[in-house]
Amino acid sequence: MRKFKLATAVLAATLVLTGCSQMSYTDGSAAQVKKGNALSLGLDREDFDNAAETMIQSMLSDPAFVGIAPGQRKVVAIGRVLNDTPQRIDTEKLTAKITSALRRSGKFVLTSAVAAGGALDSMSEDVRELRDNSEFNQKTIAKSGTLVAPDFSLAGKIRQDNVKLANGKVQVEYFFLLRMTDLNSGLVYWEDEQTIDKTGSSKSVSW
Repeated sequence: MRKFKLATAVLAATLVLTGCSQMSYTDGSAAQVKKGNALSLGLDREDFDNAAETMIQSMLSDPAFVGIAPGQRKVVAIGRVLNDTPQRIDTEKLTAKITSALRRSGKFVLTSAVAAGGALDSMSEDVRELRDNSEFNQKTIAKSGTLVAPDFSLAGKIRQDNVKLANGKVQVEYFFLLRMTDLNSGLVYWEDEQTIDKTGSSKSVSW
């Protein structure tokens, strides 16, 4: 009987703590309108998927890109996407989902030969070092002047702000900012910012 009471007490305490520490998405306003439960105060796959999907639709529907014909695809290079949060974030989660969708649209193609910090795939340069190597059929080696320079650069930032609320909880605000720059003119043809707000116990951590 005592074991049963103890187990019941532990279960009740667990439920209370779970309820108190429940993390949720909100609209970020003072009203704190709840928009669903969150797995954590940190960024997870759902957050990246939602932000990427919204930005994809924003970019493809922008007047600057609507008129691109499938046969006139623009070449996009990945610029620097800064992680301005205390979390260890692989920003490629966001850019890869976006560039994949852009490529499937038939309006864009991604270059791996040029990117911020170095080529995404160094093989474009590596195979060219095989020139004059007698062990290789030189007719199969990539010729000079065949690499295609990018038309646009996709770059941005992920920022995090923590706001203490009057009820003792904390609101973690995430800002996803991306922009597409015309590398010929330096002009920004498209940019968008998506926000994600999560609320939870001040004792919770976002990383």
